[in-house]
Order: sequence, then C-alpha cells, then structure tokens
Amino acid sequence: MKQMYHPSDLAAMDPLVLMKNLAHVRMTSRRLSYVLPQQVHLYAPEANQLREQIDQYVEAERQIEGEMARRHIRA
Repeated sequence: MKQMYHPSDLAAMDPLVLMKNLAHVRMTSRRLSYVLPQQVHLYAPEANQLREQIDQYVEAERQIEGEMARRHIRA
C-alpha cells in the first residue's frame, strides 16, 4: 500500500499541522466509507478504487498517530 506521508515529512511537521492532518484523514476515510455502500455497487471497479482510497487514508491515520505518539503529542 502506498503511504500518503513520508516518515521524514511527518517528523518535520508542526504539532498543529499533524493534528489538522489527522482530523482530515479521519474525516475523509469515514466519508468515503459512508459513500461506498450508498453510491457504488459493491462489485464495481469504482468500489475497489474507493476501498483502496479508504485503506490509504486509514494508513495515513496510523502514520500520523504513530508520529504523534513518538513525540508524546495528545490530540
């Protein structure tokens, strides 16, 4: 899976930017998860693309949370 953020980019981010990016990836992955069953047939190629996008945003969320934990930043 392709990562949204390079680890060195995350390490260089300001804590406020990290928190804003975390909020963005959470909101986007939830919105895409909501759209998936409502607007796309589950077996269509578009559904697979949405699933990949959701996975990418969930992975970005994990990356940001890991960097915040490394720096002891609380959201």
